[in-house]
Formats: sequence, structure tokens, C-alpha cells
Amino acid sequence: MSLEYKKIAVLGFSPRTGLEVVKYLLDFDVKIIVSDSKKREELEDLIAQIDSENIDFDLGCNGDKVLESELIILSPGVPYDLDVLKKARRKGIETISEIEFAFRQSKAEIIAITGTNGKTTTTELLAAMLSDLNGKKIRAAGNIGLPFISVIRDLKEGEKVILELSSFQLEAVKNFKAKIAIYLNYSPDHLDRHHNENNYKKAKKNIFSNQKSDDFAILNYDDSYLFNLKNELKAEVFGITSKNKQADLVIKDNFAYYKKEDKILLDFNKINLPGAHNQKNAAFAALAAYLAGQKVEKIQSEAENYKLQSHRMEFVENPKNYLIIDDSKATNPDSTLKALQSIEKDIILIAGGQDRNADFSNLKEVIKNKVKTLILVGETSAKLESLFRASNLEIITVETMEAAAKLGAQKLNESNSLLLSPACPSWDMFNSYKERGEIFQKSVLKYID
Repeated sequence: MSLEYKKIAVLGFSPRTGLEVVKYLLDFDVKIIVSDSKKREELEDLIAQIDSENIDFDLGCNGDKVLESELIILSPGVPYDLDVLKKARRKGIETISEIEFAFRQSKAEIIAITGTNGKTTTTELLAAMLSDLNGKKIRAAGNIGLPFISVIRDLKEGEKVILELSSFQLEAVKNFKAKIAIYLNYSPDHLDRHHNENNYKKAKKNIFSNQKSDDFAILNYDDSYLFNLKNELKAEVFGITSKNKQADLVIKDNFAYYKKEDKILLDFNKINLPGAHNQKNAAFAALAAYLAGQKVEKIQSEAENYKLQSHRMEFVENPKNYLIIDDSKATNPDSTLKALQSIEKDIILIAGGQDRNADFSNLKEVIKNKVKTLILVGETSAKLESLFRASNLEIITVETMEAAAKLGAQKLNESNSLLLSPACPSWDMFNSYKERGEIFQKSVLKYID
């Protein structure tokens, strides 16, 4: 591996991506500019890990020092349309994401996964399914929590990396190419970052950039946008459906059936994954694993052994065996829609969180039909209350998650269910969706007796 640049800027000194990119660059004879809007005292812990005479820190300012570089590498949290980056591009300075930079440095074959929801579950399942393929190393990285740049030294030519990719990471790719590219589903999200739906679509679609006819693209044919997208792609396209549309892999009668080879890839009767959406995530992983050369027996075995991460449709065990589900990871309306559709009992729903200008209208009908009590918390409480006020629905607004959990526990019985599925990010009140879910679980168990 080599670098043709003499001076590289890293914009966005984040604890994961920014730090790992700088650590990687320190092994090369290159001058590094580290730029971040945060002040030095806020970043001292990170600086202590990489302080070097080859690093020029540009902190707590507008980032103009990056204009002295030959290449700018962005952390995912840095918008591509910043004024300083527009200036850089006018000067001819290349601006790329960490994903693009790592791709250029890596020899591994890439399987890439994007979608509005379900990326982490699909990535983890696929990594497990491919874990002993031909004795070669498999790594999972990207938005799953491990930067691509941090694993490239571990992977030789012919080995594989499975990348979970967000729109933020795909926004600034150029040469990036995946052997297998998976697009799980689409619904508008992150419009505060991308400004409009077209920009969000464009960023996501970059996952198929540079694919050729001998590469594979796997699409959700039950999603009308993705079904139509198939005609724009150069790769060989494989479709997945659970609604009897013409597709290559059909989910029906609790099986995932691969029509091209008259073969069952998954028997869901033996797999414990709640919700039709998680069955589809598993089907995506299974088809990708099979196309990569894995045996059906291994694919089925890993699906049977897989357990969802916490706060993703997680059943909360309790003394009365009531149906309590922590779906705190549902940070957009489409995630909550899928959660509601997967529960048969009447629902006490706890929702609300950071206001990111999401469209909640697609929740209206399912909430009207399935939810008996709506408990609202967070920035979007008033917006959600006004949307559902006309429904024959009990709506209660509270100030804290503990109060929401207490109220939910008081209304819970054997014939109904309590679901935390916020449809919003957690940043208005919590450090993460995990913290939100943990407080919910702790509080509801406290009051369940």
C-alpha cells in the first residue's frame, strides 16, 4: 500500500473514523492536517493517542487550513456541502469519504449493504453466514461501528469485507465498487443533513457506483422505488419479495425460496427472528451468502443461532410474562411502522424524540387500527399529538422516559402489549438509542409489579 499525496487533511476528528484514518496515515511519509470545529480542550483524549510532529492541528475554527492539502478525507458526520469543501473542490482538491479512501487502499472483495432500516442486522447475519467460507477471513465494518480503514491491513486479496453503509458514508464516494451491493429498503430519512429527498436518494444509490455486468445487485422488489431502480443498474440484479411479485427469492409459507435454482435457502420455522422485516433481512443475507459461494446448511445454521442486538424488537423478560418490547433503535417512522405491523395484540405505544422533520403520516392508519394508548415524550410530542388527535385514541404526553414506562406498566395486562418504538432519534434527551432503551427497560421492570 502506498500514498501518492504529500499533504492530506482529515476533516472531522471523530473518536472512531477520524482517529482511525489519522492512525493509518501516520505509517506513511505524509503531512497530516487534522481539522475539527471542536476546540483542542474538547479533543485532548484523542490528540493524546496520535500526537506527532507530522500532524498540524486546525481546531475550533472554520477549517480553512484543509485548503492547503492535496486530498481531504471526511468523517461521516461532516456534510459534503460545507462552504470550505466547496472552496476545496473549486481549487481542485479532491474530497472523499473514509469509505472511498479505504477502498483505494484495500485489496479485499466488498459486499456492501445499505437501506433506511435493517442494515446492522443484515450485516451481522451475513458475516456469520460467511464466517468459514473457503477458510478465508471475513470482516464486518463500516456503519456497524468499526471503520473500514481499521480492518484493511487484516485482509488479503481474495478475502472479503462486509460494509454497512449509511447515506453519510456513501455521499462522497467516487471509485468505490462492491462485488455484491444490497439495498434493503427505502424511506425518507436524514433530510436535515441532505436537505431534500432527492439528495438522500442520490447518496444511497452510490452503493451501485462502478458496478459492472459481472457484479451483483440485490434489491427489495416490494419497495416500489427500488423495484424501478433495477432498470438503471449495470450489475446483474436479484430481487427479493414477500408479496408474490416476480423475483428471484420469494419469502412465502415461512420459507425463503430461491427460484433460479429451485432451492430453499431458509426455513423460518426454525429461526427466531420477530417480524416480517427481520425475515426479509435474513433473506437478503442468505441470498448474498449463497451468491458468494456459501453452502445452504451453513446459511440456515447461522440464521438459527443469530440473536438480534439489544433494543431491536427485544422482548423484555418480566415476572408476569407480559409482552414488553424495546425497539428503541426505531429512529424513523418506517421502523416503527414495521414494529407495529409485527405485533398482533393491542398496543400501548411509547413514541417521540428528536425532531428531524420526518413525515409521520404513514403511521396514521396503523396506529389508528392497532394502538389503544399513545404515550408521547420528547421534541416531537406536540407534532405527533396534533397528527393523531382526531383518532379514537388515548394520547398522553409525559416529560421523561421513566414516566412513560411507569404509565405503560400501569396500563399493561395479559391481553395487550407495551412497545417502545419512538420513530425518532434519541438525541433530544439521551446520548444514544441504547441509553434510551436501557432507561425504558429499567423503569418498566421497576413498575411492572
